[in-house]
Amino acid sequence: MKRVAGLILLVLLTTVNAYLIANPNLLGKLGFIIFKYSFLRTFPRAWITVAVVVATVLLITEAVVWLNARHVLSRKVVVSVLIGMVLLFVFVLIKTAIDFQGWSYSHAGNKLRYGAYLLPIILISITSVGLLKVLKQKPRFPESPLNEKIA
Repeated sequence: MKRVAGLILLVLLTTVNAYLIANPNLLGKLGFIIFKYSFLRTFPRAWITVAVVVATVLLITEAVVWLNARHVLSRKVVVSVLIGMVLLFVFVLIKTAIDFQGWSYSHAGNKLRYGAYLLPIILISITSVGLLKVLKQKPRFPESPLNEKIA
């Protein structure tokens, strides 16, 4: 039940994000035409674009967590990959914030701005949940109590 509720929330956030991105003000619409962002002009196109990005990150995160659960990849590698992904998405969020303080994007409207901020936050959330899943899993071979006494 928890998993279904999480997926419903993810679909809802994806839909809200696509709505916000697809409905900028007049200057934002002109920016879509000038910069040739045809994949964001209408709600269905924006929803497909956002859904593909969210689904890709979700699949990559779940695959990495699954590989850790099956002991194909070591825990250190999986944690490193997931932390790297979180840091990448935090960088994207910071870059988005810096870009939307510039002149051309700052006049594109609040809906577009909030939609642009929401996408990296969704991606950070997905990857962070995967990281928490990995950190909650017990290691395959726990450390021996004898090793703790030696160190």
